[in-house]
Amino acid sequence: MAIPLVSPSDPAAPAGLTERGPASQAKRDAIVNAAAAIFLEQGYWAASIDEIARRANVSKATVYSHFDNKHALFGAIVGQRCQRTLSSILADMSDRPVGEALTAVGRQFLDVLMMPGSLPLYRLVLAEAPRFPELGRIFYEAGPDRVASALAQYLEQLHKRGVLDVPDPRLAAEQFFGAVLGQIHVRMLLGVASEPPPADERERVVANVVRLFTLGVSRRSA
Repeated sequence: MAIPLVSPSDPAAPAGLTERGPASQAKRDAIVNAAAAIFLEQGYWAASIDEIARRANVSKATVYSHFDNKHALFGAIVGQRCQRTLSSILADMSDRPVGEALTAVGRQFLDVLMMPGSLPLYRLVLAEAPRFPELGRIFYEAGPDRVASALAQYLEQLHKRGVLDVPDPRLAAEQFFGAVLGQIHVRMLLGVASEPPPADERERVVANVVRLFTLGVSRRSA
């Protein structure tokens, strides 16, 4: 079963895209969705461009007109999912009180990681990265690094305005997301938990992280 990771409205476009127009976009989406399903079914090493083209109902030449290689295709899968996450996160951070903004960011981050397809994709990278270090780098730069950078920019602005005390915004952003994840991700990766925690439990986790984080970075009078 294909795991839909992209939609025709996704804004990000990978390197190597040469066609234009709605028909081209539809083919590209079909290629990415087919590749996502095949990568998860067969692993990155075993997945072939021929099978991806067949599953997407396009020619092999069409695949290569959109993507230079499997690395570029994998990067598009991760990058487009991250783009949707980033768009939501940036929207949630605009013109809100700090606590509300961080709560929305933490909730969005945790919800995305708990989406169907997210955990298998993460497991795929962990399994294949020793053989394909470039795969791990692509995943990190397209996903965790971009999300942390977006939050770091927000925290840096608040620091410059004197709202928060965040001398190292990148470190603070990474620690915020690490705290939101807590042991939830580990339990699911190891199969200790078979299902994501329910929405109310995720809300409780995020609320507690935001409370502790804002206490740590609040400005204190001398």
